[in-house]
Amino acid sequence: MFITLFLISMMMLINTPLGVFSPAAANQGSHYPYHPSDDVIKNALEYLKSKQAIDGGIGGFAVTCWVAMAVSAADEKPSSWGLLDYLRENIDRIDAEKATDWERVTLAITACGENPREFGGIDFVEKIQSFYDGTQIGNPANLYDDYFGILALISAGIDKNESIIQNTKLYIISKQNPDGGWGDADSTAAAIMALMASGQNSESAVINDALSFLKTLQTNNGGFQSWGVANAASTAWAVLAIVAAGQDPTSVDWRTNGFSPIDFLLTLQQRNGCFNWSIHQSLNPEWMTSYVIPALLGKPYPIEIYESEYGEDGNDDSGNGNNGENDVDEDEYEWRGNIRIEGQNGTIWNGEVSLSDSLITALNESSGETEEYYIPYPSVLGALDEASHQGGFSYFVVYYPSWDAFYVKTIAGESDWWHYWVDYTLPMVDAGHYKLTENEEEVLWGYLEDWSAHALRIKVSKNTVNVFEKFTVTVYNESLSPVENAVVYVDSSEYLTDENGNVTLSLSVAGDYEIYAEKNGYVRSEKTTVHVEKVVEIVKPADNAVYLWNKKTKIPYCGILILGHIDIEVETIDDVEKVEFYVDDKLEYTDTEQPFEWRLNQKSFFKKTTIKAKAYIMDNDDTFHTIRQLLMYIDLLSEKYSTIRVFDALKTHLQSLKESILSQNSFADEKEVVVLNLFPCIHRGD
Repeated sequence: MFITLFLISMMMLINTPLGVFSPAAANQGSHYPYHPSDDVIKNALEYLKSKQAIDGGIGGFAVTCWVAMAVSAADEKPSSWGLLDYLRENIDRIDAEKATDWERVTLAITACGENPREFGGIDFVEKIQSFYDGTQIGNPANLYDDYFGILALISAGIDKNESIIQNTKLYIISKQNPDGGWGDADSTAAAIMALMASGQNSESAVINDALSFLKTLQTNNGGFQSWGVANAASTAWAVLAIVAAGQDPTSVDWRTNGFSPIDFLLTLQQRNGCFNWSIHQSLNPEWMTSYVIPALLGKPYPIEIYESEYGEDGNDDSGNGNNGENDVDEDEYEWRGNIRIEGQNGTIWNGEVSLSDSLITALNESSGETEEYYIPYPSVLGALDEASHQGGFSYFVVYYPSWDAFYVKTIAGESDWWHYWVDYTLPMVDAGHYKLTENEEEVLWGYLEDWSAHALRIKVSKNTVNVFEKFTVTVYNESLSPVENAVVYVDSSEYLTDENGNVTLSLSVAGDYEIYAEKNGYVRSEKTTVHVEKVVEIVKPADNAVYLWNKKTKIPYCGILILGHIDIEVETIDDVEKVEFYVDDKLEYTDTEQPFEWRLNQKSFFKKTTIKAKAYIMDNDDTFHTIRQLLMYIDLLSEKYSTIRVFDALKTHLQSLKESILSQNSFADEKEVVVLNLFPCIHRGD
């Protein structure tokens, strides 16, 4: 016994954690700006290097552009990393119709020290200028192509006094909101850097108001929030904007609760050198790390200016790294909800996801190339992408530029005929453009070879029932109309719903039952569980325990060891009439009143013994209840007319009938125990 206790104690010591990894301490922010030789930067670069693919890219084409800028900011040559060759060999992945694609790559080219006017045989400056309409660059509804247009052109050596720069600057200023910002932290930071690069005075009302707006978005941990949470992307961009405006992000003006944005960024660095998106969530770590490196080094975009000495600023929202058409909306936030994916023959995945944005890999139907598409808001397609990462299944998407639409072709190898619902509503927009709102709770993807898509829903009247207790399963369609002749599966059993969509069931065996419904022309329903409680369960002795004279000890044991006597205790449902106690199949005692228990106190020397409790329940039909009532009346009459012997005969007959009915509804629980009890006479009286 003492040896056993000693071994257990040693195991507890072995399994006690000796320490927990802590991110960089907050006060390290006082070292700002960091130097490329500092560990925080070296570790981040090593992480990015470890994620480099065979073709030279890191995190895909779009992310590689930002990595090239981060590497250059750290005074390393992107060409020595192979990033320059990768960019040159993948130029055809640029979406020629989107200004932000050309602008992002231009910033990467100049960061690599290359001439953007003749990179890969293309004049990138000319491409960007082709989007200029005399007032602004690109899509008038999208300010990011204006922010990045200024930064990219200046990085390419265009004089900041050129009309394309100044007119675009005025256009950006005209879009400033009364609160001083441009929607959110990311967009405002990008605007500040673009304006500073184009010559705006840092003391101007435009910049002061913008910085004041940024300050309102700073949280108590020092970080800046977008989508309701402080994150690496928003904070890194805010830091770069603060630096571009000539201020120190670690100064008292940029501290909240004693923490600066630099302190917050340091808390996001992980053991492997990467930076999480937020304190509790890792999203696109290569991307986030490439944003944070320039911020910690205090080097705003553009990182390099080709053959020019004009300004250094630049920025991207946590989003414009890809196809800028889907740039950040003013109402960005993190969506949390459930996503269920029902395939042809079963459920592919069901669980909770959270997302703010997503990077989707899709086949461009026009170019025939696989490309990355950034969706800067929580979308249905993004929810599918996040589920695929958690669930380990694949999916394949085709992007149609002419329709600006994403088509989910396969999920988990099942092709075409995929439909989706949001809270059981079938939207009329592709999954990439459906923005999930805070009020929406569930996304359902279903495989159904029919243009008219319908989905089943299921409801049970009770999720916990007793043996033989009736409960109802109701099957509806997506609009909560009852569905007739739907097949309700209760584990391996099948039932058909009636005209009201109902099936009434009772189950005779205890356990947990998985219930769902199917019908041709409908996507399978969700699964729900009904727990059927045991009629009887031996609760004392408990499993894997040692009992000494009727008391449970703390001695560990694999099995049940009883030293001395023990009171056998059982738990039953309310309808139990009596419980019989057996030892090795021999009836020892019958208890007819709650609580049901019996003392095991027999002489034994380490004997393996099977104890069994057998419970009898009254039937749910009227016959049994009628018998019980008759027996009650007979007892009353017998007291009043004690000389009439016929009552005794009738009572005997009815009790026999009652026992016969009970015997058909008996349930048992048993346990194997080892008993050592050499002196049972000692405990017979207590």
